[in-house]
Amino acid sequence: MPVGVASRVGDGGRMGNVIAFVPASGGVGSSTLAAAVAVRACAAGRSVVAVDLDPLAGCLDVVFGLEQELGWRWPELADVSGVVHGLGLADELPVSCGVPVLSGRRNGGWGLSAGLPMGAAGAAVVGGDAGHGGYGVDEVDGRGGVDGWLETLPDVVAGLADAHALTVLDLPRDPAVLDAVALLVDAVVVVVGTQVPQLAAASAVVSGVRGLLHRLRDAGRPWEAEPLLPIEPWVVLRGRRIEADLEDLVMDELDVPLVATVGDDRRVVADVAEGLPPGVHGRGDVVRAADELLLRLTDQAVAA
Repeated sequence: MPVGVASRVGDGGRMGNVIAFVPASGGVGSSTLAAAVAVRACAAGRSVVAVDLDPLAGCLDVVFGLEQELGWRWPELADVSGVVHGLGLADELPVSCGVPVLSGRRNGGWGLSAGLPMGAAGAAVVGGDAGHGGYGVDEVDGRGGVDGWLETLPDVVAGLADAHALTVLDLPRDPAVLDAVALLVDAVVVVVGTQVPQLAAASAVVSGVRGLLHRLRDAGRPWEAEPLLPIEPWVVLRGRRIEADLEDLVMDELDVPLVATVGDDRRVVADVAEGLPPGVHGRGDVVRAADELLLRLTDQAVAA
C-alpha cells in the first residue's frame, strides 16, 4: 500500500518544486493553466504530478481527460497518517500524457465534506464568500477544528514533492486550503481575469495571498535546507484581448509581478473536446504562458 510514513529524499531536502495556482475569480482558466504547466514540464523530461485541491468545483481530472479512468482519488487517502510514499502513490493514480493526476471521485463526489472549513453558521467556506467575503489572513489564523482532508493535505503534497521534480497544485479560492500547504509551496500563481468584477476580486485575493505568505514566512519551512517562502504571489492575466495599458494598470494596482498574459486560445478548446490536456500540442497562448512560468520557477530555484 503506497501510503504511510516515508523518509525524505537525499539529505532531508525535497527533490523538486511545488507551484500552486489560485483563481482570483471563477472562469479564468486557472485549472487549464495548471494542467498546461504540468504537461509542458513532463514534455521537457521532468517528473511531474498534478494535484486537484478544490473539493467542490475541482475539475482537473476532466481537464486531463481522466474522468472515466481507473485509479486512486482523494477518498482513497482518507486514512493517510504521515508523509506518503510519493512514487508509490503516483503509481496508483490515473495518468495523462505522462502526468499522474490526483483528483476527486470519478462520479464527481469527493466524500470529504467533513473536512471542509466551516463558517460560524455551519456553512462550508468556499471561494472566500462566507463571513466578510474576502480572502483575508484573519480567516486562516489556525485550523479552528478543521480536520480530515485539510489535515491530510500536507502529508500527501510533501510525499509527492519528495518524489517528483515538479508538483502542480490546483487550488480553490478558499484561503484555508492554501494555508494548509503554503509551507510546501515555492510559488503561488494568481490567475486574474480582465473584466471589471474580475479585477476587483483580484485585488482582494492577491492582498490575502500576500498577507498569508508574509505571515507564514516568519515561521520558516519544515526543513532548514530549503529557502523561505516567496514574498509575493505571481499574477497571470487572462482575457480575450489584453492591451499594454491594461497590463500596466494591473501591475500598478496589485503591486505584484505580472509574469504572463493569456489571450483567447482555440487550441485549448479543441484539445479538451478531444479529451486531451492543454499544452499537449506545444503551441498557443496557454503553452507560452506555461513555459514562462516554468522558466521563472527554474530561475528562482537556481538563484536560491
